[in-house]
Amino acid sequence: MIDKSKLGEKEPYREMFFIENEPEEAREARKTILDAFKDLEFYERDHIYLLDGVRLPSVSSIGGRFESKPFDADFQAERYAARWGQTAQYWKDKWTCNSFRATSLGTKSHEFGESLAYLKAGHPEFIRPSVMRQYLEDLNYLAPIHPKEEAVEKFLNELPPSYHLVLNEARVYSGKNPDKSRNLRERICGTFDMLYFYDGEGDEEKAGFVVFDYKTNKDLFSEYNEKMHVMLKEPFADLFQESFGEYTIQLSLYALMLEDIGVNVLDRRIVWLRDDTSYEILPLDDVSERLRQVL
Repeated sequence: MIDKSKLGEKEPYREMFFIENEPEEAREARKTILDAFKDLEFYERDHIYLLDGVRLPSVSSIGGRFESKPFDADFQAERYAARWGQTAQYWKDKWTCNSFRATSLGTKSHEFGESLAYLKAGHPEFIRPSVMRQYLEDLNYLAPIHPKEEAVEKFLNELPPSYHLVLNEARVYSGKNPDKSRNLRERICGTFDMLYFYDGEGDEEKAGFVVFDYKTNKDLFSEYNEKMHVMLKEPFADLFQESFGEYTIQLSLYALMLEDIGVNVLDRRIVWLRDDTSYEILPLDDVSERLRQVL
């Protein structure tokens, strides 16, 4: 059991809310999700999830389990030092700083996206504290202050009206399927970026839920690994070992957890935010059944 007194402040869980003129399907899915996962605690400072006092592994850590050739920082740092000078420790510290910078930028971009989506849905009270200084209340305007935030703004402005916001930044975990044989053997949890209900534009057979996830990586694809044919381990040996492959696993896990409670996901998509203020939407394959077999 984790000693909660040593953790930072617990993130509050979103309470039920409504959006004007939203479809009934979006409202019902929101209530279902919030009710099903309200007992999952999240402590942002240490990035720890707790369920009944027990720490759970996060979705973002699962893809690394299937890497066939994990990154060896010590070995690569020695190679860099020999080729480019400095010490091996210098290169490891440099990579750590670069990673921290990228993670911080990613967090900020996600918080801006969450805030802007809720603002556009009529809920300025959900603007994140880190983004509040960018909010011009008199004009109901949230100012993007980085190219990736401008990309977020473009994405949300260009999202068709047939897509209706259900939730942003909602916590979920596995093991909720009433058919116990369908549950994963271990409890895994995480926070998905966005869930929308697509109304099918009049065609009910095309309607369904779509999971979106913002990604701020410089690259999603590894030219080297694709050239050398470095693949993930089974049962994902058809996926290259690169961010895109691991995100395929990640979003299928989110979809799986939602499907366990009856929210059937139609599609899984990355929203790739670029440094030139552009974005690209990339659909991902559904590997949920493989995940049920291996986890």
